[in-house]
Amino acid sequence: MTAQTMVLPLGRVSPVHIPRRDLVLAASDSLSLRVSIIESDAPSALPVELTGGIGGPALWLCIFADGCHGWGWDYGAPRIAPGRTLGSWQGVIATAPGSFDIDIPSGAFADYPLRCGWAIQLDWDGGGHTEILASGNVHFRRSIQMLPQPVFVTDENDTFVLA
Repeated sequence: MTAQTMVLPLGRVSPVHIPRRDLVLAASDSLSLRVSIIESDAPSALPVELTGGIGGPALWLCIFADGCHGWGWDYGAPRIAPGRTLGSWQGVIATAPGSFDIDIPSGAFADYPLRCGWAIQLDWDGGGHTEILASGNVHFRRSIQMLPQPVFVTDENDTFVLA
């Protein structure tokens, strides 16, 4: 299981700059992600106040086929149209101030291409307002299945035989 915490600013100095982070996961991993949202990208920023109810905040993690690698050969992976959403998970408001928890079960990434894009989106007012908090690339490592190695021994004639 992979557990990570991201601290993301809601207000940014430049509205053009979206924080970028790249992730590396195994295709068989489960992911426990805590996203903490702070007011701005200032060093003294405080966590935002999250209130539930109708139209309250919602957080989404979306993983999509990477536009740069989706059409090309990806080490034998099937070709997927760039930008196609492969999975999305909604966060649950956590006990920590300004935080959401996202839990993804093991094997959810098993059939994803090796390179994908991801984005974290914050919604409020029932989806009337949306903000992309962060984005980046995610690289999925394939598990390597180790086969048992054959054991060779010599017989009385010093020739190799398979044990």
